[in-house]
Amino acid sequence: MTDRSMNEPLLRHFPWRWVLFWLVVPNLALVLAWPLGGPPMGDTLLVSGCIALICSQAPWLWLRRACALVLTPAMLFVYVSRNFNVDYDQIANAPTYLTEAAPLRSSMFVGAACAALLSMAITWTQMPRVPRFTTPMNLMLGFLAVMGVMRFDAYATAATRGSYDVMAHGAVFNSAVDATAHQGVPVDRRNVVVILVESLGRPVSPVASALFEADWDRPEWRARYDVRSGEVPYFGATTSGEMRELCGRWKLDESVPFGPTECLPQRLHAAGYETTALHGFAGAMFDRKVWWAKAGFDHVAFGPDLKRAGAHACGGVFPGACDVDIPAQIASRLKQGGRPQMVYWVTLNSHLPVIADASLGTSDCRYGGAALAAESPLLCALFTVHHNLSEAITRMAMDPSLPPTDFLIVGDHMPPFFAREARMRFDPDHVPWILLRAKPAAKAGQGA
Repeated sequence: MTDRSMNEPLLRHFPWRWVLFWLVVPNLALVLAWPLGGPPMGDTLLVSGCIALICSQAPWLWLRRACALVLTPAMLFVYVSRNFNVDYDQIANAPTYLTEAAPLRSSMFVGAACAALLSMAITWTQMPRVPRFTTPMNLMLGFLAVMGVMRFDAYATAATRGSYDVMAHGAVFNSAVDATAHQGVPVDRRNVVVILVESLGRPVSPVASALFEADWDRPEWRARYDVRSGEVPYFGATTSGEMRELCGRWKLDESVPFGPTECLPQRLHAAGYETTALHGFAGAMFDRKVWWAKAGFDHVAFGPDLKRAGAHACGGVFPGACDVDIPAQIASRLKQGGRPQMVYWVTLNSHLPVIADASLGTSDCRYGGAALAAESPLLCALFTVHHNLSEAITRMAMDPSLPPTDFLIVGDHMPPFFAREARMRFDPDHVPWILLRAKPAAKAGQGA
């Protein structure tokens, strides 16, 4: 009887309705995702919980409703940004998410949208039934509930916490360009092609590693190239990978102008190279059409340009030019260039989520067989797109009429899978690079 009498005041003062409709329902998508994966959200849950504690005491129902409704999309925005390691200041430079991308083609995004709409509907209808706090004990117990949700989030996301770093936090800088001594002008003025491969991570499981090696350490390359490989640390999303390899920075910050020789294309342009940058999506995405020119590229071409030049259209969440058609355009540019060429290409089709789509070759995905599927059903589509990309790059690199060219292939970031079982198959801290350095005997007209 004594224990029961001591617990009765806490049970009587505990704000059950507040916890349900101000803490759980606005974060329904996060809560439902805990068994599957997702980024750590503890700090954001603390902020939103404190905002909820304040807003829920407003005397006007309309204000309480409005505040609760805003919490759901705000939390989902942060959640998606963190899952893809996108820095918040880069979101403003990505208007094409809304105009060019097709997120509702992905079941993951559809599920998140449905959960958000359900959350907002419940909030709107049930908010009049949530009483305001009447005692300080209500407030204290509400804050303890916020702290409890934080702790549970930390527990649920602990396994993959280290793979969501956006900032370098004092890490020693390194890049594939530096590691392969390609930060300067080649002595023999050979062509240079840098390929930043979307979501090319370093697998850590045996099956995935074997498939990776088969695609990115091909024996036939050695007939014409000296082949090296390694890994470098990564932080953030694709633009951070671009800055790492092009300009020796950890992230893109357009408020800080590029120095006159800070970026690789600037240095090669000054040395007489013709510099070109390619990407199969829209040029407005992350403001590439603007900052690529500032970084030293003479020519830039995006999805519409590449399709006009002969590339097929590929679907998916980020529809654009098919990656497998771009190497032929690069080869043509290298063969016809009247002066040394630097070509920089950011691939597109392996941007997650990679969905089932005939144009991507993933509509009936069986690559890797049952062994890869056993590691995670999500891996097949990504590895299929990367395999097809490797085949296309190999056809370009082994073209007998191609002039001497160095190819540097490097990942931008690990595959930002939402599902824990897939995300844990990759090194959370490093991305791979592969260098194909043309042998001196590899003159135009000589093949494998």
